[in-house]
Amino acid sequence: MSTAAHVPAFGCTCARLRKLARRVTRIYDAHLAPQSLKVTQYSLLANAARGERTVSEFAAELEMDRSTLSRNLAPLAAQGWVSVSVGTDPRCRCISVTAAGRRKLKAALPLWRKAQCEIESLLGATGVGELHRKIERALAALPTSPGKRA
Repeated sequence: MSTAAHVPAFGCTCARLRKLARRVTRIYDAHLAPQSLKVTQYSLLANAARGERTVSEFAAELEMDRSTLSRNLAPLAAQGWVSVSVGTDPRCRCISVTAAGRRKLKAALPLWRKAQCEIESLLGATGVGELHRKIERALAALPTSPGKRA
């Protein structure tokens, strides 16, 4: 019986995904720069604009730690783009997008679309579609949190 550990055939999947994410992020960040937004901020703002919810609900939806989400929301709140207020339960905080945040989103949307088009131009429409399908299959197959199945 062999005691040697299994060696993955394709190298580290996480490292490859993170490298891809960094490259894609650079493209979006470059397009969003005229609005002084990073794609991570744009994404939070766009998701928050879908309706008020608690920090816990928002974190669960994005599959982020509450503390990470709160830290990432802080600059948006400092700019006046989101509001974090006490919820119906005083222990809860609710997130909502302000009028200034909606204006920022409206101004940034054409830039986000240009970034999206650049990715499609570089990878091809078929390539982007395949990538999205593979991502969705992986998300469906992987656990949402340690010890849980998707």
